[in-house]
Parts: sequence; C-alpha cells; structure tokens
Amino acid sequence: MNKNYTDELTQKGIVRIENFLNSKELNSLSKIIKYYSAPKGSPNSYFPTNIKLLLYKVLKFDFVKLKHSLTLLNFEKKRRLGDLVSKVFQKKSYLRYIDAYYNKVSDKAILPWHTDQAYHGSKNPKEFVHPDDYFIKIFIYLTDVGPDNGCMSYIPQSHKIGYAIRKGIYEKKISYEPYWNLKDLRKIVKKKDNLKYFENYFKDKSFIEKFFDLTKFIENDSNDSEFDYSVKAGSAIIFNEGGVHKGSKNMLTDRMVLRYLYSAFKR
Repeated sequence: MNKNYTDELTQKGIVRIENFLNSKELNSLSKIIKYYSAPKGSPNSYFPTNIKLLLYKVLKFDFVKLKHSLTLLNFEKKRRLGDLVSKVFQKKSYLRYIDAYYNKVSDKAILPWHTDQAYHGSKNPKEFVHPDDYFIKIFIYLTDVGPDNGCMSYIPQSHKIGYAIRKGIYEKKISYEPYWNLKDLRKIVKKKDNLKYFENYFKDKSFIEKFFDLTKFIENDSNDSEFDYSVKAGSAIIFNEGGVHKGSKNMLTDRMVLRYLYSAFKR
C-alpha cells in the first residue's frame, strides 16, 4: 500500500483509494454480498474473523457461510489490509469485525453527522473506554455511491478533535458530557471551562478555529456537499471512526458495502 495513503489517513483521518479492486475481485465479492442481501446490523451481515467463530459455523453445518468467510479472510490477508492499519496505529492491529450490508433504495438518511467513538451512555467513569481504543474502518464499495446514493461525508482532521475530547474526559481534564452528534461535540469544545484544555492540547488556536469554521454549516443547516466522498464501485475509503462523518440518502440504486474493522486493542 502506498505510503501516501497512510500519511493522508493519519493527517486527515480519511483516504479514498480508487480502483482498489480489480474486475475479478469486484465480481467475486459482489456475488457473496448479494447472496445474503443483509441490511446493516442483521445477523447475516457478519462474518467470522477467528478460528473459534469459524469452528462454530462448522458445528452449525453452515458451510456456505464458512466458505464465504474464508474467501473474505483470504482477501484481507492477500491485500495486507492489517499491515496498512498497523502503520497508522504505529502498533499491531487486530481485525475485529467483517461485515457487509445491502441497502435498498430509500429516501431516509443513513446517519446524520456524528462520531462513532463518543461517550453517549453511562456516566460511570469505569466504563469509559481508553481513548486509543477505536476502530480504523475500511469500506470497500461494490456499487457506485454519490451524494444521492449513499456516499460517506467526512470532516477532514476532525478525528483529532474527537480524540482530544475522549482523552480529556478519560484523564478527567474536562468534565463528562454525553455526546454523539456534531452539535453536541461543538458545544463541548466551545465550553469556556474546556477551551483552555483544547488550546493547550493542540498548541495551536487556529486548529480549533478551523474546525469551527468547517462545521458551522450544522448551525444553520447550510450546504455541506464539499465533504462528500463519491466513489465508483471497486473503490475503498479508509477512515478513523473518531472523525465526524455521516451517510447520505440512498435514493438512486441499491448500495453494497464490504467492511473490515480494526482496533489496536486485542479482545
């Protein structure tokens, strides 16, 4: 994998790789995902990633899922996806999940602007995850995606803001507040008692000002299309889930995505 990709991923939190798959790979992987046609989160959308889970499929006589899972694991190994992610983590990465989903045409937004690594539940500090415990996600698109057809949108460098918040809460340098969506995240950074922490953390006040400027669209619901990541089938997007992102409406054609999720923490 080109070093430029890892550098861009580290700095921006996201990288787009056109023509990630060749035609044979695109055809083979598409057949597997079409076979299940599973919506996101359904049991059929997940594939085993370790020996224990693969053996479970054997015990269940689910040999079709076993075969497909081995195909996806072999692809991951052949393309050395874990090696790429390890360079970003600067330590060994662990493949935690493989899933794939098939979204039917819909006029409903997939997800609004949010960050995946956020404290939005328990107020018990013992349940707060370590700030370094996050996913690097690889989305391999098996269909074309665009602004009206399920593409991802991402705020560049926002993963650094997300990390600073988690670290501040974890180390008790800023007070805990539940957050998930972009508006709540902006409120935490803007809070008078927190602003000094962020200025010291980044050592560059302009970085915070740039983040507020990039995300001001959320306050007046203005156009945010500059952050769209449209790609052709066979392309990939790799991103840090701590960055602010969203999924667009899937209004034109069905959407198929294969995902590999990595963490620097072994479970």
